[in-house]
Amino acid sequence: MSKITRIIVGSRGLSVVGYCLVLALTTFQVSAQDNQQAEQNASPAPAQSFDDGLLNDIINSGDTSAPEDTIAQPSADVLPSNDNAAVVDLPNIPVVSEQAGASVADAPVGNSRQIEEIVVTATKREESIRDIPASISAFSGADLENQGKLNLNDFIQQSPGVVASQQGSGFTRISMRGISTDTNPTSTNPATVGIFIGDTAFTDPYINGITPDLSAFDLSGVQVLKGPQGTLFGGAALSGAVRYELQDPVVGEWQFRGFSLYTSPDQGTSAFTNGAAINVPILKDDGLALRFAYIKRNTPGLYANTRTNPPERGVDEGEGDQIRAILLWTPSEDWKFKLTHLTQNFSAPNATSSADSPNGPRESDKFILDQPLKNKFGLDSFEVNYNFDSMRVVSLSSFISKDLFVSNDLTPIITGSPPQGYPQELGLFLAVNDDSRAFSQELRLQSTGDGPFKWLVGGYFYNYKLDFNMLGDTVLHQNISANDLLNSLPGVLGSIVDFTTQTTSLLYAVNKAKSQERAFFTDLTYTLWDDLDLSAGARFYSTSVSGGFVGTGVLVLASNNLMPVDLTSRIAEHGINPKFSATYRFSEDISLYGLASKGFRFGGLQQVPSTATNGVPATYKSDSLWNYELGLRTSWLDQTLQADITGFYIKYKDPIIQQATQGIPLNYYVNVSSAVSKGFEANFLWNPPVDGLTVSASGGLTDAYITAPFTAVGGVEVKSGAQMPGAARSQYNASIRYMKPLWFVLAGVDVGYNYIGKGFSNVTHDIPINDFGTLNAGLSLMGGSETSRLRLNFNIVNILNETVPVTGSISTALNQITKINQYVLNQPRTFTIRLGLDL
Repeated sequence: MSKITRIIVGSRGLSVVGYCLVLALTTFQVSAQDNQQAEQNASPAPAQSFDDGLLNDIINSGDTSAPEDTIAQPSADVLPSNDNAAVVDLPNIPVVSEQAGASVADAPVGNSRQIEEIVVTATKREESIRDIPASISAFSGADLENQGKLNLNDFIQQSPGVVASQQGSGFTRISMRGISTDTNPTSTNPATVGIFIGDTAFTDPYINGITPDLSAFDLSGVQVLKGPQGTLFGGAALSGAVRYELQDPVVGEWQFRGFSLYTSPDQGTSAFTNGAAINVPILKDDGLALRFAYIKRNTPGLYANTRTNPPERGVDEGEGDQIRAILLWTPSEDWKFKLTHLTQNFSAPNATSSADSPNGPRESDKFILDQPLKNKFGLDSFEVNYNFDSMRVVSLSSFISKDLFVSNDLTPIITGSPPQGYPQELGLFLAVNDDSRAFSQELRLQSTGDGPFKWLVGGYFYNYKLDFNMLGDTVLHQNISANDLLNSLPGVLGSIVDFTTQTTSLLYAVNKAKSQERAFFTDLTYTLWDDLDLSAGARFYSTSVSGGFVGTGVLVLASNNLMPVDLTSRIAEHGINPKFSATYRFSEDISLYGLASKGFRFGGLQQVPSTATNGVPATYKSDSLWNYELGLRTSWLDQTLQADITGFYIKYKDPIIQQATQGIPLNYYVNVSSAVSKGFEANFLWNPPVDGLTVSASGGLTDAYITAPFTAVGGVEVKSGAQMPGAARSQYNASIRYMKPLWFVLAGVDVGYNYIGKGFSNVTHDIPINDFGTLNAGLSLMGGSETSRLRLNFNIVNILNETVPVTGSISTALNQITKINQYVLNQPRTFTIRLGLDL
């Protein structure tokens, strides 16, 4: 990136541009409106070879259940289709989506260019996204499909203030507005950002497991809610939330959709992902319909093992399946029943996905053992809705399952980079099984209608069970322990062998934990004089975590006076999570909101045994924060341009910080220090008076830092003012999209640029991360009729092939001399081709 570019998009540049923009708009709006009628009369006729019925359907489509290839107006608060298109940070600036695209041909100019309203359910009721006093970003599922997105990390950083790192499918770490305590995707520290499928939480209250990473195919959309969501979502969303919205069945219609996606990253292996979905109107007149989708996902390998000759490339490639089935029954206008089943699995024979150099290439010679990964998660839920005259009752029952197995090669801890010929039998590994089951029940009553008073009250129960065990040992010892003769011994003799194997391993530990949350919540809004909305809400909660470690092995016995560890603990907490907001509408086009909200995260038990000598406390308590924000939303030029800005200030109390034991590093957690995060996010979207053209931009500054000094891992002193891990001081993106009927197809071109500012991997600032920009482009071609549509998409991400670390670690071998550096790098230049069919 050039020095000039950095200056233009810096904080002063954004402020000056924003100031000049407002002045210009106030003088330009009238003249622009005067020109619109002339433009309408002069609007060219549509291309004769383009299907007129399809074009009208594209222009008028607003149904979220419509096929992905409908292209209507620019949709408010939905992100643009380009990978780095300027994110719309809602309730700030919305940008164009596939289901709401630019105006085409003979559509009336005055209407076609207006940015349409988007209705979401992020607050557990249907509301216009720009009427919600909070900062939300919305991504269209159709856009994500057409961009060839395979995972959450591919698009979420388009939203200013959101930074993410990924290391294999199911492992993603997200920071919102600088609130994070580490960037390691495989960290077991519970996440600060909640992951939801609908209203069902997938965030682990205790040891962090799998992060759901749904395929974009046949997905309604994804919403990013910034700031704590504790009032409505409890301890699962300390600093924000990500909500997947599945595509509901369409009553009374047969639909079929299919796609094939080819992905080819630079210096990696290529892969195909395929999927199909069908909508079946089981009882058309009685409102019963089924929607079923299947996706076979293959992920390309990006990293190479240079210990082999020649180097083995793409060692981290993997595959998985996803199944979704939703049964919807609406026997009347008052009743709705919905049954949802979802499963997704992933496996990689060797998930080694780190490099030895921070600037590439993506290769390593440190590991002598494969590092297999298998994970699976599932959701089964039942939702019932009944509408009374002036209120609705909603019941949601959900069962969640997660199963994870991963084995890590820790040989470098002993040897540094093992010399060539180092025997695998002397390799050291740490294998982890992390299986959990959870049940949640929510029952709520909420008002309906358009009266001045809107209310919502509800109760929530959550029950979580964890079965976690880990084994650290050498391959040689395990081979001896796996002797067929020994394992065939019956009864007591077999138990003695099991006990001896566990005791003589380096580390064997089991943790069977339980966690519960009980809560009552309410959210009330009253409108005065039609212009002022006053809202207040609160969540009254109690949480508990109980369980403990049973640990043995050479390392445990050596640190605990030759005795195994058998610890059981329980931590219980309760409190109130309040929220207050006010919104004032100066006019139909300008509004201002203020918000104060609180969030919390579960405290818990340690994931490693606490012994007399390792200094690991048995428990850690919950952390919490207060978020204060002020947002201005403006619309100009007959609602064809939107310019918004949001400022925020966060006070973070008792952060849960990751520490590590000496020798073989085993992570544990403590509450230390405090932090502050402050900044702003600005968004801009314009549909200029050129048919099919959309321009969008967004950016933000985040200053997140420690406010009290403390001593971290290895005796490192963290000073007051140190930048929080994962926080990017600046982010911005910009994009241009142009769509036009061309012969017998509708063609679209996207170009975008996205920049993520410099951050650090952890609180001790071991590794600088990010500080890079990506240039991206896409081409789409769509044709067909009202009954069948075919789309072909070409996308290229990171055209300039920028390479930087997005997370990493630096540790010291047991010899206390050799440094072990590992870096997870950003996505390389990647080319995708996608063919989609809708019938």
